[in-house]
Amino acid sequence: MDQGKLKLKHGVTNSAEISSASSVVFPRKLDSRVRVDVLRPKKSRSRKDKEDEEEILVIKGIELDRNKFVKFDVFINDEDDPVSRPDNTEFAGSFVNMPQKRSDGKRKSTVLRIAITELLEDLDADDDDSAIVTLVPRAGTDDVTIGGIEIQFAS
Repeated sequence: MDQGKLKLKHGVTNSAEISSASSVVFPRKLDSRVRVDVLRPKKSRSRKDKEDEEEILVIKGIELDRNKFVKFDVFINDEDDPVSRPDNTEFAGSFVNMPQKRSDGKRKSTVLRIAITELLEDLDADDDDSAIVTLVPRAGTDDVTIGGIEIQFAS
C-alpha cells in the first residue's frame, strides 16, 4: 500500500470526505452516500430551551416515484470526530416509501423531519456549530432527489 494513502475499513470514513452544506449542490440525486456538514442555528442551549424547543433535522424536497419502494438511512456525527465509525455515529432514523398504485401521477415530493436534541446530547455535540449528516441509500434510491438538508426548531 502506498504510504500516502489511508486504507479505510468497512464502516470507517475519513473526515476529508465530508462536505459543508454550502459545498454540496442541492437538489442532488441520492444514487450514492451523501455526507454534509449542516450548520446549527443555535448551540449550547439550556435544559429549559431544550424542553421548550426540539432541534429538528429536516431533509426537504425528497422527490421520488410513488410506485417504487424507497429506503435510506440517516446518521449524525459530532463535528469534532476526525473519523466516522459505528462507535461514534448515531443512527437518527430512516425514510421509507411503500409503493402506492395511484393514477394521479407517478412522482411525489415529501419532507423527512427527525428530532435530534437527545441524539446531539448523546454525541456530546451540544456546543458544536454544526452536525455531520450522512444519508445512506438502502433500496430504490437511484431515481430519488434530495432538495436540501437543514436544522430547524419546533416547539
